[in-house]
Amino acid sequence: MFFVSLPTSNTYCYMDIEASIRLRDFSCGLFFMFQIIGTLALFLKGRTHRLQRSAFHFMLYLLLISVFEAYVFFIHNFLGEQERPVTNLLQLTVVPLALLFLYRLTHTQGMRLLPAVLNFAPYIVAFVLYICTLSKEIYDGIMLVAFVHAFSIIVYGFIAVRQFNRMLVANFSSDEHMSLHWLWLFLLLYVALGCVWLWATWSGSLFVATFYNITIAIILALLCYFVYRQEDMLENLGKVEDDTPKEDCTKDYHFADNFENVFSIDRIYLNPKLNINDLARALGTNRTYVSNYINQQLHTTFYEYVNKWRITRAKQLLLSTSLPLEDIAEQSGFNSLSSFRRYFVSSENMTPMAYRKFRGK
Repeated sequence: MFFVSLPTSNTYCYMDIEASIRLRDFSCGLFFMFQIIGTLALFLKGRTHRLQRSAFHFMLYLLLISVFEAYVFFIHNFLGEQERPVTNLLQLTVVPLALLFLYRLTHTQGMRLLPAVLNFAPYIVAFVLYICTLSKEIYDGIMLVAFVHAFSIIVYGFIAVRQFNRMLVANFSSDEHMSLHWLWLFLLLYVALGCVWLWATWSGSLFVATFYNITIAIILALLCYFVYRQEDMLENLGKVEDDTPKEDCTKDYHFADNFENVFSIDRIYLNPKLNINDLARALGTNRTYVSNYINQQLHTTFYEYVNKWRITRAKQLLLSTSLPLEDIAEQSGFNSLSSFRRYFVSSENMTPMAYRKFRGK
């Protein structure tokens, strides 16, 4: 939400300004409405899910900033000429908050207190310093530092998401509602949004401000949607203590003889929510040994190994029965038809129906 002073010397210009203001006000209302809906949805789910609770705190902070700005812009501008720089600096505090939320998405716990304080405190200090001095040099310096910090967060985000997805395939047999592949897109949108924000901040154009408000409203709506449906698999893994003995037993896998039986006879892979802890309990060992065995002895990942059994089962059903794909996906251990199709195509380079048609002859 941004305000600028524009000339009003003639009727045409006045009408143009009035239309710009109405568009700007509409975009502010749209942004505000999306924030309220997203915050409420995350609050309701956050009562029982820790990840969504963290997202609720993030959205609540954004909502409070918007409420403050709405009061300043539409009710009482007690900031005077400092309206825009003060609100701009207040918006910059979202940058370190975004890092805290990104860290929570990719780790079992939130960031520890000291790193969190060191991440956030400079913005508070800079904000107070500007309020006390009203120095343009300090304002420009804060903007530059925030830009560099935001860029470093984006770089960190790409690294963190890659590590997260590696942990996912090492511990879970399905990435349905767990993978953070969607976050790659949001990191790119974060870059684009930052550019638009700088453009709107420095140009003072009502049309650019309108474009910014609509853009961030859409981005926040999508973010709330993906986070709402995101399963906190790291929280589940974090509840299980690793009971690996101190001595190195990686070459003595006492469960190796029973490993294949758990899949071929017990068909443990038919559990659509199978994770490496479940397999470790079935083998009477711990997840570290199981993970080492799969990686070092079988030269694959837990995700790939389990889904290989599921695909084998699915191919048998495709050729020996006339069951619909939904039933085959369920009876093969996949938790959805979409994940079944996606993994089948990546494994066999053809769709399940094409496999049934050409291999069933």
